[in-house]
Amino acid sequence: MISLRICTAVFAATFAFATIVPAQDAAVTLGKRESIQSAILGEKRQILVSVPKQIKPNMPLLIVLDGEWTFSNAAVVVNHLTGSGRLPPMVVAGVVNTSRGRDLMPAFDGTEFANGPSDKFLAFLADELIPQLTSEYSLGKYHILLGHSNAGMFSLYAFIRRPEVFQANLAISPSYGLDDRFVGLLGRAIAKPAPTPRFVFIGAGSDEEADISVGALRFAKTFEGSPNADVEYHYEVFPGETHGTVGLRGFYRGLELLANPDAHVSHGPARYLTEAQRRRHAWIRRFGSSYSDDKLPQFSAARPMLDALSAGNENLAVFWKELQAEYSSDFRFDPLERQNLLASLEGAGRKEDVARLRAIPDFASDAGVPNNYGSKVELNAGLVALLPLQGSAVDVCHADAKAIIHGATAASDRHGRANMAYSFSGNGAYIEFPKNADYDNPGSVSVTAWVKPHKPAAYSAWVSQMGPHWGSQWRLGFGPNPTAQWGATTFGTRWTDYWINGDGLPVDTWVHTAAVFDQTLGKLRMYVNGREVQSQDDLVPWGSSKGPILIGAQRDDGLFFNGDVGEVRVYRRALNGAEVEAISRIETEPTSCK
Repeated sequence: MISLRICTAVFAATFAFATIVPAQDAAVTLGKRESIQSAILGEKRQILVSVPKQIKPNMPLLIVLDGEWTFSNAAVVVNHLTGSGRLPPMVVAGVVNTSRGRDLMPAFDGTEFANGPSDKFLAFLADELIPQLTSEYSLGKYHILLGHSNAGMFSLYAFIRRPEVFQANLAISPSYGLDDRFVGLLGRAIAKPAPTPRFVFIGAGSDEEADISVGALRFAKTFEGSPNADVEYHYEVFPGETHGTVGLRGFYRGLELLANPDAHVSHGPARYLTEAQRRRHAWIRRFGSSYSDDKLPQFSAARPMLDALSAGNENLAVFWKELQAEYSSDFRFDPLERQNLLASLEGAGRKEDVARLRAIPDFASDAGVPNNYGSKVELNAGLVALLPLQGSAVDVCHADAKAIIHGATAASDRHGRANMAYSFSGNGAYIEFPKNADYDNPGSVSVTAWVKPHKPAAYSAWVSQMGPHWGSQWRLGFGPNPTAQWGATTFGTRWTDYWINGDGLPVDTWVHTAAVFDQTLGKLRMYVNGREVQSQDDLVPWGSSKGPILIGAQRDDGLFFNGDVGEVRVYRRALNGAEVEAISRIETEPTSCK
């Protein structure tokens, strides 16, 4: 077992008031030690192996040379990048040396490589180690070879001699770069058709010895001078790093580039994709899988379809079919979104475009309650949460649901009537309306709320819905400068804030706030007292969540609203401006959702 043990003596000497007692078997495990009896090498080889906590089918394999020195650094880099979603889960195998000079130093016969011990070592990796690890773990066919110094050179040697074995070669500070024979053989290998797409990373420190730095540059220039569409190569110099220090940064950067997302484009359906979506596309293409069961937030297919209409696409039926085939995991093609698209065009008077879309087989539908792009006011349509907060915590739309009041107290409403609203102290008080299938909506949502702030606090929210895992899917609350900012925050794959900057909301005064999240068109409209105060066209999508609705809090950072909250409404569609204004002027108590 490879482990790291924490020494307590240093801490005890530095901080006399602290006592650290090591627990029984308190080792921090990094990996495990295995061995393989090699028939090719005629010896037993020690292998250091690190396996992800969550094993996925067809994982890549990273083989690290000079395992006794470099395995721990490589394993830590992989663990960090994997944990942050920037690298797919992979098995790391460090090969411990028995005779480094024998295994990693190729022999020459004139200007050609001679069959020698290095070929035997390469055969051991290809024909014994990889098959054994594949049989033990859930490995796919993507293999990466990483080495530093002579081992970096050997990674390039493997690229030349056995191009079918490794799909990625990472060479940090490779030696032999001044050898014209090696450089010439590398150029010939690059020019050959690759059995599979190849990835090569060459890295070096700016403060290395001249033979290494110049040699690494020569290798990089060889790739540059022998372009091959099947070979993707990268070369990077790390400022301030020496031959002894460059390894960790080189390992990190090479693996980071290997798993980079597709580049952002400014045209076509791909222009909408988030970084996480573009990364999944890149992983599927490179590694054969996205290695994730979680469904990423999806845009509405209405957006690329609107682009196609604006571009005058003559065959929308073909475009629609191709869009579904290529981007089935990136956009929502459900009947409601198609109905929303048609409704938006009808509301804009684009009758010819509506007719073109309706001509696509099975495009039109009558599912669900569409967004309202007209002027009609229908305040019960699509209403999924009606929270009067008048004397009790009840969702009129789900009368049997049991809300939980956490420290919130009764307060007077905007008409001065006692016990017809709730007050929140800003110190842990909130109301939780339990999760409900009707709250689940990855599409458009409208939220309205009467609020009376007492002490605006940064990032505190008066209403929010929890996301599928942690934190808020959406929330209405204050910004970092609470006296001048309020707005909405959403969470898709990251936080996105939409702040209204200005005088802020009035303190100790009732005000009606509203946000209309139109996921079909990618627009967010915000209102104060029924009047639109801001509109933005860059709304990002969120995922599907049945999470509870919280009044006076959000689950992101433990911050709570200080003030009073009256009636709250949540719609499973986008309201129009007339509907928001009508809600802000309602004087009678709501009695039903229908």
